[in-house]
Amino acid sequence: MRTIMRKNIWMAAIALFITSYIPAFSAASPWGANYFPNVPLTTHDGKAVRFFDDLIKDKIVAINFIYTHCPDTCPLETAQLVRVQNIMGDRVGKDVFFYSISIDPKNDTPEVLSEYRKRFKANWTFLTGKNEDIVKLRKKLGLYIPEIQSEDSNNHNVSMIIGNQATGRWMKRSPFENPYVLADQLGNWLSGWKTAQKGDDYSNAPELRNLSRGESIFRTRCATCHTVTGNELVGALGPDLLGVTRKREPQWLLDWLKAPDQMLNKKDPIAMALYEQYNRLAMPNMRLNKEEALTLLDYLEDETSRIMGEETLDSIEPPAKAASAASQVKAEGDVVAIMNAWVREAHSAATVNAGYMTLVNVGPGDLALVKVESDAYKSIEVHEMVTVDGLMEMHEVTDMVIPSGGQIGFEPGGRHLMLMGPKEHLTVGQTVDMTLTFKSGKKQTVSVNVAAR
Repeated sequence: MRTIMRKNIWMAAIALFITSYIPAFSAASPWGANYFPNVPLTTHDGKAVRFFDDLIKDKIVAINFIYTHCPDTCPLETAQLVRVQNIMGDRVGKDVFFYSISIDPKNDTPEVLSEYRKRFKANWTFLTGKNEDIVKLRKKLGLYIPEIQSEDSNNHNVSMIIGNQATGRWMKRSPFENPYVLADQLGNWLSGWKTAQKGDDYSNAPELRNLSRGESIFRTRCATCHTVTGNELVGALGPDLLGVTRKREPQWLLDWLKAPDQMLNKKDPIAMALYEQYNRLAMPNMRLNKEEALTLLDYLEDETSRIMGEETLDSIEPPAKAASAASQVKAEGDVVAIMNAWVREAHSAATVNAGYMTLVNVGPGDLALVKVESDAYKSIEVHEMVTVDGLMEMHEVTDMVIPSGGQIGFEPGGRHLMLMGPKEHLTVGQTVDMTLTFKSGKKQTVSVNVAAR
C-alpha cells in the first residue's frame, strides 16, 4: 500500500511539474524577434507599423501575399479569406489577425489597397512597403520560391502562413482550404482550444456522397464567390448560378470560364454589366481548359434540373416554338412581331448596358432594320459577337435584314443591343420605350421590361 501511495505522489508531482512549465517551454520558441524581420510597413490607411512589434508579436495571425491587379489567384484568395472572416465574426481583429501584404508596392499604394479592401468587404489589414523588405519577409515565412519568381516578378506562391507567435506554432495552409477548417485552425487549434466547443455526436453525422468532377471544380474554384441555390446571398461577390446554362449562350459561357479577363478587356457587354453589378470585382482567370469548363457547366445544368425540377424546365419553350407563337400575335399596324424584349438592370454607376429581343418578320417581303433609339439612352448600337482566335469579339452591325418568315434575335452572347449613356438608373419592374426604324421608313415602338437576369 505504501508503495502504491508513493507512486501516486510521484506521478502527481511530475504532472504538476509539466503543467507548471508548459508556458516556459512555449516561450522558448525560436520564432521571435531574432527570427522575424522587424521591417517597416504601411497599412491601407497610411499608418506606419513594424512587422514583428506591431503585427505579429504575441498574436494569432494569418498572412498572405497578394497584388491588386492579379487576374487569377489573388481575388480568389481574398474572397476565400472573406468567407473565413465571416465565419469567425468579431474575433477577427481582436484575438485573431489577418494581414494581406502586397508584392507589388510600386503600384499598390495605401489608397489602392484601401479601395481593393473595400470592394471585397475585407475587414482586415492590407499592407505595402519597400520591395526588398517584402521579399525578405516572404523568404523568412517560407513563401518565396526562387524557381518560379525573381525579386522583380509578381509570380508568387499561393500558400499562406498561419501561426501563434507566442507559442511558436506555425503552419502553411492553402488559402483555398475549406473555410470552416481554416477558421477552426485559427480560432481553436492555434489558441489551445480556449473557446468552448459546441457540436453534435458523430453518430448523427450525414453520410458522405461521392462528388462529380464538375461539383469538385465548383467547390474548389467557384464556391468562394457563387452559390447555385436560386437564393443569392446578401453581399455576394458574384451571382447565383442556378439556371445560368439556360440564361446564357453556351459559347459565351465557355469563353467566360476560360478567359474572363480577356472578355473584360474586349468590353463584352455582359461581362461589363456583371463587373459593374458586383462592385467592380473582376472574375478571376481560373485557368480552366475546355474540358474542365464543359464539366463545370454540366454540373450547373444538372444542379439546375435537380433543384428546379423537370416540370419547370419543360415549361420553358425552345426559341423556335416561341417564335412561332409570337408570329400569331403581331398587332395590326406593327412592322414585326416582337418577343422576349428585356434589358438587364444595370449597376447605378454603369455607363453601358445590354438589351435583348427577338424580331419575327411575318410579312411577305424582307425587312431591313437600320436604327434603334430610345429617350432613355444617349445612343443605341447593334453589336454582334464573332469568334476571333478562339475568343468572342464585338463588331458593330449597321444593316440587319429579316427575311420573310424569318427572324433575328438579340440575345446574351450573340447579337445584342448596346445601350450607351443611360440618362437615369432603371430598376427591375420599370419599362423603357425603344423605337425601331426600318429601311422602308416605317417605325415601331416597343416597351421593354427591365429584369434582373
